[in-house]
Amino acid sequence: MENNERFEINYSGSFIAKNTVFNLLGYGIPLVFAIIIIPFLLKRLGTEKFGILNIIWMVIGYFSFFDFGIGRGLTKIIAEKIGANQSEQISKIFWTSLYLMLAVSLVIALIISFFIPDLVNIFHISKSMHTETLKAFYLLVISVPIVSTTAGLRGSLEAYQKFGTINIMRAIMGIFTFLGPLIVLIITNQLFWIVAFLILLRIIIWTFYLLQCFKVNNSIKNEFKLDFNTIKPVLNFSIWITIANIVGPIILYSDRFLIGALISAAAITYYATPYEIVTKLLLIPGALSGVLFPVFSASFIGNPKLSQKIFLRGAKFIFLAVYPMVFLIAMFAFEGMKLWLGTKFAMQSYFVLQLLSIGILMNSISMIPNNFFQGIGKPKIPTLLNAAELPFYIFLMWLLIEKHGINGAAFAYMIGALADAALMYIFAKKTFGIKFKTKLSAFSFFLLIIGLVFPFILSGFIFKLIFSSIYIFIFILTAWKYYFSLEERYFIISMFKMNNILREQ
Repeated sequence: MENNERFEINYSGSFIAKNTVFNLLGYGIPLVFAIIIIPFLLKRLGTEKFGILNIIWMVIGYFSFFDFGIGRGLTKIIAEKIGANQSEQISKIFWTSLYLMLAVSLVIALIISFFIPDLVNIFHISKSMHTETLKAFYLLVISVPIVSTTAGLRGSLEAYQKFGTINIMRAIMGIFTFLGPLIVLIITNQLFWIVAFLILLRIIIWTFYLLQCFKVNNSIKNEFKLDFNTIKPVLNFSIWITIANIVGPIILYSDRFLIGALISAAAITYYATPYEIVTKLLLIPGALSGVLFPVFSASFIGNPKLSQKIFLRGAKFIFLAVYPMVFLIAMFAFEGMKLWLGTKFAMQSYFVLQLLSIGILMNSISMIPNNFFQGIGKPKIPTLLNAAELPFYIFLMWLLIEKHGINGAAFAYMIGALADAALMYIFAKKTFGIKFKTKLSAFSFFLLIIGLVFPFILSGFIFKLIFSSIYIFIFILTAWKYYFSLEERYFIISMFKMNNILREQ
């Protein structure tokens, strides 16, 4: 039998946990390399050229949006076909979607190429760097179809739960995104050749992804078929993802834009620095929710009760993982900022960090319902929610920045994240009957409302350290007793035993 006929979606806790770890490593390892390598790149390139390189990294990253949600749609539809034992249809869906993504991205690349001079002029680049930057950006356009179609290939592999393979390549690409320019600088410091290296790297990754798609499903390799009728579900899904990709960045960047417009560019630094720190926590829920997306897609049609059970477990595990870190960040926000950037910076930013950390907790727990709605084919629910929230969020952000500066912006972010999470879970309960146990909900509410007040009222490093140690200890004991089922306790204990056995060997 062929590979695709033998494949089944794995719903076990150990398999989901393993894939979550793969995702964390895939995103986390490049981050470590970035921290190490960026100072060397800054020294070798200089401030302006390094700034242009940052723009190049950003632009390449945003080119992935030009898949218009089709990559995400492929994950959902292929996972559904696998769950329904209809793998024979996957080849047509795969090739038609990939062809459509390629055609659209080529048109987009052509359009972008006409506006490259204007794009370069926007960034106020010096005359000495203008020609070099122009050449680099023209070359950069070539990566549009490569990056966008890579999203489709990766989405197909996610449907087959090949997160180990995906994250090996993600880590390699992330590492060489920073290490590659450093290698090129041994020969030349021209941005053109740095961009050439980055494009070559993505071509290699693209080729590897395609070969892996051939490996998981032989019919993809042997049957090149185009049938646009088969991808109507993909397109219906991708329309909502595209809208979400438009609304999302507006919500994401509106705080810094309004701070710059209403206060000053310097104020952005005091807000954006703690923001960049605390948003790294989103790697944890992002790693788990990314794994659960194809699981929701495959399980909901045949076994909706199972998908609801996975929903509740996912939300619970994210809360348990992120809450203690948010509590500690909020508690020691001033001390941490002071140690890193000095007393003056800490005085300006620690309260911002406290408020943002609570907002990030809300963002974290809302990832599960967001991915659940998308995974079961209801992407319009989170998209319409975000679209409805947008004007209220912008107005609240503007009002609070006017009155309270960057602290007001952080408070608006926290309120917006809290409202979004609350609405997500209300819709999950009203639409699909998903709800937590009463005791669990009451305890969670107590922790959120009461527990996170302490960082704002306690003072004195030693006292806060003692209090935090006791509080986290009580949290762990209470979580073990009330949050984890007997089955989950046995699973966690068995995981620790397995780790001990591996260490002994």
